[in-house]
Amino acid sequence: GKGEKNNGNNGSSTPWGMMGGIFKGVLNSGITNVEKGQKKALRKSVESLYHEEVTRGTFRWISSSSLVVEGDDDGATTDKLSSSSPSPYIDEDFEAAAAFWRMASDIIITSHSEQQQQQQQQQVEQQNENHQQWWYLALPETTTSVAQNLCDVLNWYADLLEKKRSSDNEVNNDVDDDGNYYEGIELRAELDSRSDASSIPVIRFTTTTATNNNNNDIDNQQQHQLERQNKQFFAKSLLPTSDDTERRTKAWVKRLLVQLGICPFTKSTNKSGQGLSDLGVPVANIMYRHSSALCDDSGDGDGGDVYLLMADAWEAISDMVAAGPSGKMGVSSILLSAPGFDNNFELWAGPVFAMLETCVGAIQAEEMIGVVCFHPQYVTPDGKSWPGFGHMHSVPRLKQWYNQHSSSSSSSPTTPPLSDDEIAAGGAWQRRTPHAVINVLRAEQLEAAEGRRRSGELYERNIRVLVGNKEEGEDGSASVGLEKLAKDLKREQCL
Repeated sequence: GKGEKNNGNNGSSTPWGMMGGIFKGVLNSGITNVEKGQKKALRKSVESLYHEEVTRGTFRWISSSSLVVEGDDDGATTDKLSSSSPSPYIDEDFEAAAAFWRMASDIIITSHSEQQQQQQQQQVEQQNENHQQWWYLALPETTTSVAQNLCDVLNWYADLLEKKRSSDNEVNNDVDDDGNYYEGIELRAELDSRSDASSIPVIRFTTTTATNNNNNDIDNQQQHQLERQNKQFFAKSLLPTSDDTERRTKAWVKRLLVQLGICPFTKSTNKSGQGLSDLGVPVANIMYRHSSALCDDSGDGDGGDVYLLMADAWEAISDMVAAGPSGKMGVSSILLSAPGFDNNFELWAGPVFAMLETCVGAIQAEEMIGVVCFHPQYVTPDGKSWPGFGHMHSVPRLKQWYNQHSSSSSSSPTTPPLSDDEIAAGGAWQRRTPHAVINVLRAEQLEAAEGRRRSGELYERNIRVLVGNKEEGEDGSASVGLEKLAKDLKREQCL
């Protein structure tokens, strides 16, 4: 990290506690076993209800392995299906989540491109009213409850953005020299009532573009937004490429997980799950993915690239599930790098991972996958609040394990105990990657690994190897130490 003690515990800026709030706000809708549409006629029936939206191109139907064939000539939008036989591992709820977040991301991108036209219309009409648009997504092979849960996650984030915008405007963080302040595009989602009669849930997305312009100076507003767009375009042009992030992440996997043995079930940069075959977990490929989403620090406040990140992540997860757990194309885990979030750990570990983890629950996939948080500025949770499933154990828990097992593993009975800051650093450096990374693991692999290893002994050993006292490394050798850990990570970030 930059200019810190390498333990990451900065006090008030930590994101812990976000998960409790989002779990209270979503996933409360009951599970309704809605029969999945299986006939093309049902699609036509639903689309007849949305004839105008289909014509305008604001209605999207997501095809799946058992519904909708290529070659329709009715003008409706649909995804292309592969000509080969579909994977037996395809899961429609994972596809629904991927389609949902891709739709959200596409809507924000489209709305930005249309925003200037709306402002020109305002200039002619001299109006400052909210401008709304509606978009529709049909999810033919998921349930109403899953669709509602996905809406709840998005709306939770919309509420969070609304609070942030209000706070920013109150302290004049988003006010220009003429006293005008600008609000971004608000996106919300809900089940559309027109689809109630069918068994297919249709989600209605609503975008609201609200501009508070005290002086009716539309030209200044357009210039302000153009400057922001140029700034974001320039920032994105500086992001590492997918080849860069894969090369750097693989170097980190080799150094930390393989050579230092921080993950005992990863023995190469290409495959993981070694040592678990007797428990029914096959060795399979590590999928490296990349997202060009950029953390928005400009003040626009519409969260568009968080939606892009969610879309990239859930498409990768859906691909992983469809690939199956074994065989030549089988995937055991995902490492998705998002370098645009490297400088905002608070957003990454807080809202982003709260949404990722809650979305796993939204599609009832807890028994299939788990998501794990990595970041170049990772902070070990302080134990004052629940950080979520995908985070490192808290400092108090790590300290308990370290004190419990260190006496038997230390090469010297007089070795002084580690401080809380050193324990925190030992936890943090297990999660510090060259770029912000979403790690996705199969639940059966997580369960088998947890049964095979002894967590207390493993984390004590890892802390000792990374930041232990001088002669507390593996087999009595010197630990790596904070200085070398920082130097190695910096080197990998430059590969």
